[in-house]
Amino acid sequence: MADSKIVKKTENNPVLFQEYFYANLFFWGVLMVVAVISFFTCGAVWDDVTSGALEFLFVIMGGGFTFVSVLDYFYEIKIAASTKETVKLR
Repeated sequence: MADSKIVKKTENNPVLFQEYFYANLFFWGVLMVVAVISFFTCGAVWDDVTSGALEFLFVIMGGGFTFVSVLDYFYEIKIAASTKETVKLR
């Protein structure tokens, strides 16, 4: 009975853009929390250390995660979908 309520991801349920959007939104939210914590840990003063830490968080971590999410989304749409179709034809 409880198993009928679980939605399992199969071939018929493609990955939606909303899933990637919410994953990125959650990750950027976590980065914002970490940025606030690191700002106050560094003494709540805007200096080179705080600037470097926040630059690393947002540019490297956030930008990298978003870039990889976009690449993965296009991979799922284009390449994975075409390989599933060729497997079905065999």
